[in-house]
Amino acid sequence: MRRSILTVWLAVAIPVAVACGGSSGNATQSEAGVAQAGAPAKADKAADEAALRAIYQKMAGQVAAGDTSALAALFMDDGVEVMGGMPPAQGRDAVRKEFASVFGSMKNLNVSMGDPIVTVADAGDLAVVKAPYRMTYTDAKGKKADDHGTSMTVFQKVNGQWKIQYDATVSEVAPPQ
Repeated sequence: MRRSILTVWLAVAIPVAVACGGSSGNATQSEAGVAQAGAPAKADKAADEAALRAIYQKMAGQVAAGDTSALAALFMDDGVEVMGGMPPAQGRDAVRKEFASVFGSMKNLNVSMGDPIVTVADAGDLAVVKAPYRMTYTDAKGKKADDHGTSMTVFQKVNGQWKIQYDATVSEVAPPQ
């Protein structure tokens, strides 16, 4: 399972990282050509980064509250959620159902997100957010559990709003033997 998540992550992260990777030595000439062609002004990366951090931190509260509809609304129409031990969920309804299935059996759920690393593409239309997470909860059998790992999310700006295109959560806790 770890290999398939890694494969998905690499397939998503590498092209996005390249798109977010900055400019070449000819950037001034390229930017001038774009500006002359009437293209939109360069994105406000600081504002985009702040908006994405706010969305990411809000997600932790939505998970803890079990607000699966609010979580699913953050996704693009065809957005994908990848969690360990489950097939990927594609589309808002499938994502909502997956979240309800996973988080519905957890009692006393507490979720926190660490400081996210936000990378916004120069064009301002794609971004990658990586952050550590920690969850504590009581499972359906009454056993206390602790999970932590990394969340990696690819956002796309749609009609001026950031929406999740791909989200993957990778636990650092070994599965039960």
